[in-house]
Amino acid sequence: MLVESKTRRLFVWTERAVQMKHRGFTLLEMLVVLALIGVMAGLALPNFSRFLESFTNSSRWSGIEREIADLPYQVFSAGVALRLDAATATQRFPTIPSDWRVETRAPILYRESGWCEGGRLAIVSAAGERRDYLLVAPACAPSRVAK
Repeated sequence: MLVESKTRRLFVWTERAVQMKHRGFTLLEMLVVLALIGVMAGLALPNFSRFLESFTNSSRWSGIEREIADLPYQVFSAGVALRLDAATATQRFPTIPSDWRVETRAPILYRESGWCEGGRLAIVSAAGERRDYLLVAPACAPSRVAK
């Protein structure tokens, strides 16, 4: 009888331990999980901000390229010829930030029909990144010139 009661107590004790384990997480387990989440967030946030900055810069450049490509249609719609040089380019391309600059070797002429005579156009960002575009007559679709 003494052996039976010890075995029974041991059985009841292990049964309670199993039942308690299914109730939830211990404080230590929660702290470990929170610490791991904190470490992972600390590693990911600098990369995320760089990704966000890169995405913003990329979307800015693609917006400018889209405006250059749309310029023949805008000239055709207005029905007025356009002479595009460094001074008028900042007015024609509103998405170019004020601290960026547009350079042209010679003015690019757009006829009322939307056709242009071609030329080269360079855009320099505030960070110093330069992108050169070749506008080939008659449609003047911009193509990037590799350095």
